[in-house]
Amino acid sequence: MDSRGVIRQFALIFVLTFALIFALLKTDVAGRLAYSVEKARLQALREAMPSVAELAVLSQTARQAAELAMPAVVAIETEVQQVFSTAGRNLEDLLEDGELSDEAANRLREWHETHPWLGNGLGSGFVIDAEDGLILTNHHVVENAAGIEVKLYDGRRYEADVVGADPETDLAVLRIDAEQLHEVAFGDSDAMHVGDDVLALGNPFGLSGTLSRGIVSARGRSNVNIHGIVYQGFLQTDAVINPGNSGGPLVNLRGEVVGVNTAIATRTGRYDGVGFAIPASRVQELLPRLIRGERIVRGFLGIELVGAGEVPRLAQRLGWTERRGVIIRRVIADSGAARAGLAVDDVLLELDGTQLDTASALIEMLAPLAPGTEVNLVLWRSGATLTLRATLGSRPS
Repeated sequence: MDSRGVIRQFALIFVLTFALIFALLKTDVAGRLAYSVEKARLQALREAMPSVAELAVLSQTARQAAELAMPAVVAIETEVQQVFSTAGRNLEDLLEDGELSDEAANRLREWHETHPWLGNGLGSGFVIDAEDGLILTNHHVVENAAGIEVKLYDGRRYEADVVGADPETDLAVLRIDAEQLHEVAFGDSDAMHVGDDVLALGNPFGLSGTLSRGIVSARGRSNVNIHGIVYQGFLQTDAVINPGNSGGPLVNLRGEVVGVNTAIATRTGRYDGVGFAIPASRVQELLPRLIRGERIVRGFLGIELVGAGEVPRLAQRLGWTERRGVIIRRVIADSGAARAGLAVDDVLLELDGTQLDTASALIEMLAPLAPGTEVNLVLWRSGATLTLRATLGSRPS
């Protein structure tokens, strides 16, 4: 090989070696640069964290909120008249099934009326009017109660009477004849957001004066499988709620009530991480009528809607391709919907200018409307969009 060939080989080896060294250096430089950037980011985050003093202020705020609300929280103990049962079936079921002779049915009724079986119930509540001795709780806490006793935070005990109740929102107002009471203030539940701190106060398992802390984990939660509660739209929280907490307040860090603790999602009957509270905004809508002892009568459109699981198949059959609206399964005769001209398989899109996407959304919108209210409806029918006006009737009990 001549000298020029040797030089070319040497040059090639030099270039390849240089390229390899450059690549290695480049990789190392990139890694170091990425590490430096991440280290700087973490340092900036560390410097932005609240100081120990600021964290102490946050804890103090929660303590002060609890101290402000707790004196208004009460424990509620009830004697509940249970429904007579035999072989796992209650009296009303036996009578409705017609399996008993008239004579046997009459004897069973008479025995039931003269031998009520009393059990004990526990719940919570809170004073909303110190001057008049008014206490708010859940309807299910005092339902079928033969006697109601309220235990105040300071240990005093009083017999209570039910002033007003609404099973469909699970609210009830009680009255006690007592002085020197402390009351709570209501906060703005509509201003609560997911992640906001909340405190749940009450009487779980009969342990009065109990506090748990958590956050709002969801808003407007409906379609929760809770028997009898039609109007939901709950605040969902991970604050610990157990049997006996029902009717107690959910408060913000100002000590203001933003919800009434009502139920839990659980397979065991005890805390499983998800609790539900009736928003204060709904409570305040109903309170004046509950305090007056009025029966809550709501507006009724007069339709039944297709269940969510059936919607895709039915929408395809109807030719409805948009991901909005609720489909009408049934129109009740002589209702506001029937008189307005609504029909089975109509896709209801809007009520008074607000878009409808779920059956629960329609229920929540109708909740505050009184019988006789006129509503504007936008719907889709066989490829055409129609606008109708309906007058609400009275929702059946």
